[in-house]
Amino acid sequence: MNGLGPASIKTERGWLHLAHGVRNTAAGMRYVLYLFLCDLHQPGRLIKEPGGYLLAPEGEERVGDVSNVVFANDWVARPNGDVFIYYGSSDTRTHVATTTVDKLLDYVLNTPADAMRSSLCVQQRCRLVEQNRRLSRHPRRWQRPS
Repeated sequence: MNGLGPASIKTERGWLHLAHGVRNTAAGMRYVLYLFLCDLHQPGRLIKEPGGYLLAPEGEERVGDVSNVVFANDWVARPNGDVFIYYGSSDTRTHVATTTVDKLLDYVLNTPADAMRSSLCVQQRCRLVEQNRRLSRHPRRWQRPS
């Protein structure tokens, strides 16, 4: 079960969407938040859909009336680029997470799509770790993707 969250955020790279959905894990079902990006001029056209999730319940967020759940209430993008994500957990608490539009775009544009097989996902993550190691050794060579 998946559902669209609050209204999308317009960015220079497209429309950033926050959504929620059920993910199966070894410990059972978990309700998480995830991102995707649609074309700025054709909002119905999906550009990027990263695998995994943006935010999942942790610690006390996992316990409550409906356990192991997070869901988006709203998000606010400020003119300076700060983003406040208001979310609930386990139908018991509310929280706010902070980030920036740039960080969210970096995440959505650079996280690979779900490979749909565990071994392929492990290979993806190993490549990401190696890429990040190279970038950390040579930070000036990194350029934001266009």
